[in-house]
Amino acid sequence: MKFRRSLYLLTIAILVFCCSLADAQTDIKSRIVVQVPRDGKLARTRIDSVFIASQSVLWGTAGGVFVENADGFGTWWTSKNAPFKQEEFVAVAARNGEIWIGVRNPAAGQGIFLFDGSTWTRFHPSLNEMLSDLVNCILVDGKERVWIGYEERGIDRYIGEGYGKTTLRLFGGIKVKAGLLPGSVNALTDAGGMIWAGTNSGLCRFNPESEHKAKFESWTFGKNFPDQAVWALIPYGDGRVAAGTDQGFVLPDGAGWKLIGMKDGLSSMPIKALCSEKGRVWVGHTNGLQVYEDGKLSALLYTPDLLPAQSVRCLAARVLPDGSSRIYVGTEAGARVFSIP
Repeated sequence: MKFRRSLYLLTIAILVFCCSLADAQTDIKSRIVVQVPRDGKLARTRIDSVFIASQSVLWGTAGGVFVENADGFGTWWTSKNAPFKQEEFVAVAARNGEIWIGVRNPAAGQGIFLFDGSTWTRFHPSLNEMLSDLVNCILVDGKERVWIGYEERGIDRYIGEGYGKTTLRLFGGIKVKAGLLPGSVNALTDAGGMIWAGTNSGLCRFNPESEHKAKFESWTFGKNFPDQAVWALIPYGDGRVAAGTDQGFVLPDGAGWKLIGMKDGLSSMPIKALCSEKGRVWVGHTNGLQVYEDGKLSALLYTPDLLPAQSVRCLAARVLPDGSSRIYVGTEAGARVFSIP
């Protein structure tokens, strides 16, 4: 009798959990209004990167870089009207009217390209004192400083404003010997006044205001972090970050960290695309999208009416003055924008 009662209670608990998960999924999906880009090329080409600027959205795509205005129209930059070759636009960013672009393929890089509103400039190790041409990520921090993470050799900060345009000394490098974790720098973000770097070896941060040598604090697998390689970073919590990793995504948990993975309902891994808005974390992977909210993961958000392809390559989010949210989603076969009241 006791066994039957225990089994009955366990069955009820499982049903309640499943119903709660289904309700959460239905709730978030029912509130999404999908917007297909007005530009047909943006709607159907592979998206590599996305960046939300003050007056526009920058998309790095297989067909070039598209600067999308608020009305949905915009400007395409391609090899026909810009100095770069058509490869993978792994990083796009903007600051003070400038456009910053990282271009590469898996084996070789073209360096960094800067458009100042009238002229394109190329930065490359053969032209400037950069650490590498294999750009992985670009960060414009809260003080409008530009940071560049590389496949090898570390991080550069653009310091051209201080040195002028007539010298090769336009970049200042941060290397492993300074305390940076070894391996590819896959992601950069700023939170709590610190610059955070995700590498193949873990997570680390440093104070960019340090007058002398940067002092790093690090979290690594087997010591104080629940996974090894970090592929994506976003500000999350009080001066902390959320990280996309090999086995899922990692969130702050008190003074430590917790891993949300397949045992928690994650559909696929690794996680290389994250964004957040109003306490929700949007998680992109090769199976589509999921949303982490109130300690729970939604079921998979992938249907043809939501996304043009299953594999999500990049994400960005903004909250509008009226309190509604926009989620910018880049996939293997085009861009979509989700509006959520």
